[in-house]
Amino acid sequence: MIPRNTRSRLRGAMSGRIRALLRAGFQSQWGSGAWPVAPLVMHGTVSFVLCALFADVLPLYGYSIFALALSGGLLLLVLLGEFSSLLQAAEAGEWIEAQPARAIELRLSRALLVFSLIGVLALASLLPAAYFLPHASLGERGLLVLAGLEQAAFLSAGLIVLQALLGARAEGLLVTLQTLLVGGIVLGVVLGPRLARQFTGHESWTRGFPPAWFVDGGLAAWSATLLAALALLLVPAPRAHADARGRTPLGIVLEPLRALGARLWVRREERASFELVWQALPKEREFVLRSYPMLGIPLAFLVAGASDSEGWKREGLLALLCFTPGVYLPVLLVHVPASRSAAARWILDSAPVAPAVLAAGARKALALRFVLPLYALLFTLAWSQASLDFALRMAPTGFLVSLLALQPLYELLVHEPPLSVLPEAIETRMDWGGPLMGLALGLTVAAVLALQFVSSVPIALGVCAALLIALAVQGSKRG
Repeated sequence: MIPRNTRSRLRGAMSGRIRALLRAGFQSQWGSGAWPVAPLVMHGTVSFVLCALFADVLPLYGYSIFALALSGGLLLLVLLGEFSSLLQAAEAGEWIEAQPARAIELRLSRALLVFSLIGVLALASLLPAAYFLPHASLGERGLLVLAGLEQAAFLSAGLIVLQALLGARAEGLLVTLQTLLVGGIVLGVVLGPRLARQFTGHESWTRGFPPAWFVDGGLAAWSATLLAALALLLVPAPRAHADARGRTPLGIVLEPLRALGARLWVRREERASFELVWQALPKEREFVLRSYPMLGIPLAFLVAGASDSEGWKREGLLALLCFTPGVYLPVLLVHVPASRSAAARWILDSAPVAPAVLAAGARKALALRFVLPLYALLFTLAWSQASLDFALRMAPTGFLVSLLALQPLYELLVHEPPLSVLPEAIETRMDWGGPLMGLALGLTVAAVLALQFVSSVPIALGVCAALLIALAVQGSKRG
């Protein structure tokens, strides 16, 4: 039998190793002052505004479900995007596993680290939600925060299990989930005030809704929390996969367009960066997870427009959608330099062409590979929700307007060669109070003018011809 003082020393040594591992893990993630200030402020602001808006119209139970749903949605957005590394194995994993620590200590320190970091992200939205909890005591507000933290552990554990089971194949599912989250949040902001008075939280569909489990605090909540704890302890952290996919279905469909564009539009000196961005950027996991979900924005507005029985309002919304992708294109553009293979940027730095030429080739690849498919979707939506005549008038005109906005946006937001910076080193500072706000207002005005004056397909053809001339002038000035 081990003496009591020996057992105490062993427990002390074990806790000391766990603390050391936890401290090292925290330092590697958010050490040296690298705290996620921008997401914390954004989540706190969104939660504060929406919870203040809905606190007066929702009953206590319905508000609690709404608050946890909002907190969970915001948390999933960052865990699927810029903070996906929190749920993956550390790059120094082999070094950590070689330390004089037992497997249980490594697993426990990792579980504590994940929960601590995710808890900080969750608290940014949970604290404002608890503050606005209507007619509640301090204890009830604390229980809401506790339920939100349990939900955060459950959601993060679910993502870990999903990625561990599916590996690199989980990417498509994660992109779809994130797209639905973006669309759902936008749709909630647009339609929420109209639907809030009808929501009590006792609807039958809420029984399968995770936020309701944790608000109730019953068997479902405890079971979910226990499963989350076991998953964090027992499931190995998924490793970041180097995406070696071949051509995607969308890439195969767009291949003739690539060949035509390379022959007729892309200059010889621009071909290298054009082909690089076309072929390699869609294979960058971080780029896909951070930019593709923006498609949820037009889809959300489509649903909002479909719920409006007045056709002229629907057409106004569709026109706005066709002219304002430039408002969310910055999210795509700031991640153009992102690549896990950034160490190979010397190839671009030593290329015998000017940086402006590399940027021009990259822009043309973005226009054909990403902006054009987006407008194909918008054209289809405009046709299905309004008419073919309306789609022919709005979508091509909006596409050419977005191409005109693409070059100044690229020059404003992209300061490094394409695929030349590690994803975690990308800076996403965007001054929405400056040029971007002016662009958003200008595109909105363009949508209103197009809806008013582009009243037939021949007029639309004339406007498109003028825009093509403007694009040619823009390109010649660069050249």
